[in-house]
Amino acid sequence: MFNQEARWDRDLPCEENGGYGPVISVTCLMERGKITPQSFFWKNRTFSIQKIHFTWAKKQGREDLVFYSVLTAAGTYELALRKNSFLWHLMRLSGP
Repeated sequence: MFNQEARWDRDLPCEENGGYGPVISVTCLMERGKITPQSFFWKNRTFSIQKIHFTWAKKQGREDLVFYSVLTAAGTYELALRKNSFLWHLMRLSGP
């Protein structure tokens, strides 16, 4: 039986923040014009990024976005960097 309270995304208020997930803190390496996330902090936990699966860019209106699909010990997450404001958002959990 499906338990709505067990859903992983119940705490991601995407309607807030203009349709983006919650704002998170990200530690990243910036080298030769390339931004590489190393870890992120969400819900009082630090998630160390073990691998970056994919990276893609998207323009949404005037906003330049860069998305990262990253692997942590807790699962695969999708992060978004809003380049105009340098805000990072947790967009979704892609899988365990």
